[in-house]
Amino acid sequence: MLLFRHLLLAAFLLLLSSSIAHQKPLSPPLTAEQQYGDALEAIFSIAVRLQALLEDPDVPSNKNFMISPLSVALIVGQLMLGAEGRFRRDLYNLLSLPETNDEKSTIHYSNKHKNVTYSLPYSKLHLQLGSLVRALEGNAVSKAFTLQTTNGLFTNAGIKLKEEFLHNLQIYDTDVQYVNFSTDPVGCMNKINNWASAHTNGVIKKILSEPLPPTAAAVFTNAIYFRADWETPFSYLANIKGTFHSSKDETVEVEYMRGFFEDIPYAESSKLNCTMIAFPYKNNELAMYFMLPKVNNGEEYNIRQFADNLKAKDVLEFISQMRNYSVTIQMPKMKLSNNLSVLKPLQRYYSFRRLQNSKNETGDSLDVLEDRVDEFASFNTSRSKNVILTGAAENRRFRIENILQQMTLSVDEKGTEAAAVSLSDSFYMNTKLFRIDRPFVFFIRHESTLATLFWGTIVNPAEREW
Repeated sequence: MLLFRHLLLAAFLLLLSSSIAHQKPLSPPLTAEQQYGDALEAIFSIAVRLQALLEDPDVPSNKNFMISPLSVALIVGQLMLGAEGRFRRDLYNLLSLPETNDEKSTIHYSNKHKNVTYSLPYSKLHLQLGSLVRALEGNAVSKAFTLQTTNGLFTNAGIKLKEEFLHNLQIYDTDVQYVNFSTDPVGCMNKINNWASAHTNGVIKKILSEPLPPTAAAVFTNAIYFRADWETPFSYLANIKGTFHSSKDETVEVEYMRGFFEDIPYAESSKLNCTMIAFPYKNNELAMYFMLPKVNNGEEYNIRQFADNLKAKDVLEFISQMRNYSVTIQMPKMKLSNNLSVLKPLQRYYSFRRLQNSKNETGDSLDVLEDRVDEFASFNTSRSKNVILTGAAENRRFRIENILQQMTLSVDEKGTEAAAVSLSDSFYMNTKLFRIDRPFVFFIRHESTLATLFWGTIVNPAEREW
């Protein structure tokens, strides 16, 4: 990583010297799209389609779903570093990016001891993803929010990883550790769990609940923790107990936060048949977006179907239509945590992609998936495709045993008594009312970089873990 940063610093100093010598006017700062365009497109596109890809078709639709699209994009990016040929192209297509001739690009690493050049297909995407994560974590230093995301690769000590693969992993700050799954599976489990705890300030205690099989060769892990204060906090004095309608016939008791807020982005869409608000975090650096389906003969409770029907371009268009209003908000207090494996759904997607290729399907992978959500949901295969990174290890049989993600997200008042407000009937006059008392979609976006950090559909806000 130091080598990579050294290169960037050298390039910056050279540019600065050139600018001073010729007295050229300073260029305007780059926009988020210019700096991270491919990365942002990949993250948001996969966010909208991720539920169809990752959800187990055997799991009832009345379960919560939560994922970090940023995290999944980082995992896919790292897999691409070790993949080759058609599998690497499939992974790139999974990120829903346009065709590119970037498959033959290279990257140069330099220090005082040696200079090396390695192949880095899709280098633009990799460098943008790496830079985006550093920008997000750098912004978090301001204490307006906390974002900790760490990538790890635990591999058997007997496997010799290629120097090219190891160097390129530095783009993602991947922590590579060698373990011995065959002789000490319990010790390996403890080491991985301790790693997760250490990189999330102890918030995530464990990412593995049981030892991996002795035959395991490698495990990719990603630990992510997010915490932020609202720009205008709720007051716990206004909280009430109430009923949340998980379905037409099922309810759960939750604690609702309530408040009246000015200048809240709000929009209604007849096309999507829902309303949306963006509730800002401190300094307006991030916002939590809530999409609430409108009442529609019971269809409003089928949040999985609602999410499956969303298209990335429609959501982005919806965001552009938001205008500031005074809004009375009632939302459930939540503390959510989940642990999931990305490997099995990825294998399923890989097999599904092979099938679509055999049918000569055109269009990018997520467009194909978007048009065939039901077909993908019912797709099953007994011939699971192993995820083998032929470009990662010397023996070319580097099979990934699992890809794990542990995520924790907390939504509460985070206010002081000095910010207390009292609710009265006047708050409900001449304002928008946004009451989240039934299943909803949420996503959290970093507003200056436009990066989507989290995406989820919540059916039961009282369910803390799944």
